[in-house]
Amino acid sequence: MRTLPQVMESLSGFIHQLGVPPIAGRIVAWLALSESGCDSLDAMAQGLGASKASVSSMARLLAERGFVERVPVLDRRDSYRLREDAWENLLRSRLTALASVKGLVEEGLWLIGEGEHPARARLEALRELSESCALLERDLSSLLTRLRKAGAHTRARRKPAPRN
Repeated sequence: MRTLPQVMESLSGFIHQLGVPPIAGRIVAWLALSESGCDSLDAMAQGLGASKASVSSMARLLAERGFVERVPVLDRRDSYRLREDAWENLLRSRLTALASVKGLVEEGLWLIGEGEHPARARLEALRELSESCALLERDLSSLLTRLRKAGAHTRARRKPAPRN
């Protein structure tokens, strides 16, 4: 069985693979797995063994990308938590990126012309993926709403009945 720090390291690596700097991935993992789900820049810097300046700049980057949000606290230190829609925002950004490649694919197809070309099948496959992602992106909100409702029903069925 893995330890919590090992899971945190794996999660931070996963987030890093999605195109954020390693320390940003570590911040997301820290906030996802912390008991409070919210922490100050000082506490994250200390816990992650990173400089406060690095944690601060990465927290701003993560806020811009829709992963985290700044939380007001009484002692006025900058604190952050994962946004409730962080994972949805991640999915949206990936779908948007894949959908946006269609223009480049069309340009590539135009440049290689109508005849036989070794790249045609690869470009057409990428165009199909891009078009599929555009459809998913368009329908994502309604799909997520349906999934949330289904998940709520599943969680309600799994809850034990209250004792009298």
